[in-house]
Amino acid sequence: MKKVTTLFVGALTLLATLAQAQDCPTTATLTAPLSGAKVVEQASKHLTAANLVQSGEVAYRAGQSVTLTAGFEVKPGAVFEATIAPCKAVDLEHKSWGDNVFALGSYPNPFAQNTLIEYTIPDASTVSVSIIDLRGVTISRLLINQEQSEGTHRLTFESDSLPEGVYICTLTTPNGRKTHKIIKQK
Repeated sequence: MKKVTTLFVGALTLLATLAQAQDCPTTATLTAPLSGAKVVEQASKHLTAANLVQSGEVAYRAGQSVTLTAGFEVKPGAVFEATIAPCKAVDLEHKSWGDNVFALGSYPNPFAQNTLIEYTIPDASTVSVSIIDLRGVTISRLLINQEQSEGTHRLTFESDSLPEGVYICTLTTPNGRKTHKIIKQK
């Protein structure tokens, strides 16, 4: 009976591996622009990207390498993640950066002097909040690795000396990262 059970479990493992391999190509090359969607692209070995991520939440996963080539770009406000990991089924609704689990926003937006930044974290964790300009320069660090409880938190960003323009508010925790576009007007 033990040999039959072992053989049965081995056959199920092989079938699961084959099913996964059919859903996940060996290599993938991505060139089409992505906008306003939650997307996970996967390859069992190599994934190469030369595309534009205009908005939305995009994750690339490959077993051996993820290569970002000339032409690859992530626009401000879009969320991008690349990992070296085996292909797997992905539940986009329960990813840590999902709007219902890990949220970031501001009011008013656009703003003239101050804006209230509000964020929600699902668990107690270390939190950092920064404001970055479109060149990638950090303008302000509102929180640096501060331990916070789960739930909704608020910060006021005072920007009296800041020129008008578009900025990115970035919330970072050990569980993920979220960005939000803010606009300063006079």
